[in-house]
Amino acid sequence: MTEQNDNPTQNGAVTVYLTANQLRARYGGVSHMWLWRRIHDHSTGFPQPKYFGRLRFWDSREIEAWERTAAAASKAA
Repeated sequence: MTEQNDNPTQNGAVTVYLTANQLRARYGGVSHMWLWRRIHDHSTGFPQPKYFGRLRFWDSREIEAWERTAAAASKAA
């Protein structure tokens, strides 16, 4: 389920947040440990979750930006 914020951003777009399960599914059903490692390894630049109470969500725009950066880095290597 995609959570949406009622407050538009500067460009008028609505922020879409992904749950941990949605994020894991996005990368082919990776494990909880895969996600934990990305969160705790700050050298990869993986976006940190936003917490709403005890629940964590990732901003889809930050995830997409990380994917573009990672793809560009792998092409350059």
